[in-house]
Amino acid sequence: MQVPGTALLVEDDPGIAATLRSHLTRAGFTVYEARSERDAVQRVEEIAPDVVILDLALENGGGMGACRRIRELPSVGDVPVLVLSAESDVTAKLALFELGADDVVASTCDPTELLARVRAILRRGADRQTIRRIGPLRIALATGDAWLADRQLELTNGERAVLIELARAYPGLTSRTVLDRRPDQDRDVSSNVTEVLVARLRRKIEAAGGGVEIHAVRRSGYVLRPLTAAAVAPY
Repeated sequence: MQVPGTALLVEDDPGIAATLRSHLTRAGFTVYEARSERDAVQRVEEIAPDVVILDLALENGGGMGACRRIRELPSVGDVPVLVLSAESDVTAKLALFELGADDVVASTCDPTELLARVRAILRRGADRQTIRRIGPLRIALATGDAWLADRQLELTNGERAVLIELARAYPGLTSRTVLDRRPDQDRDVSSNVTEVLVARLRRKIEAAGGGVEIHAVRRSGYVLRPLTAAAVAPY
């Protein structure tokens, strides 16, 4: 992930929102806005921002509710969240971290400090997890977690390892040699382990709605591709 990136600003005070938007835009961020808990959750799902800047003081406790609901989203709930808070009590701040905040900044802080905190969060997030999107399929390269739309696939360690290698190589081909060397714990199949794991993945993807195929290239390996692109794929 490169810095700057895409920021969702969740602020219901028009004056504060205008000031923060101005500083973020001048720093090179693409800024989207939300004014309520419900709007914030919807916008996170729609745009999958690189970072959320969330004012805790939304009406009716909406700041805490928004943070909690964002964290519960199945496919984008890991988005970094920076909370603007007037709380100075250590216990209150710790509660925000427990709720899912990545950082807590005083709502009266200087905009230059806010920008520095946002950049730091983005740098940490880049190393934490990258999501590869292939048609309707999303794959977390760090863990092998995968979703079709908002439905998470239930995968074994071996299936995750295969899917990670396929996603890393996308849109290119993953060789059989690479797949046969994968560092997983699925050793219960005496022969043709890779073929068995690929077959399992195909069944699970199809059962979850499909839209993506694992295409076998004879004597070479496998390639992931959206079904809509199958007719023009180079393999």
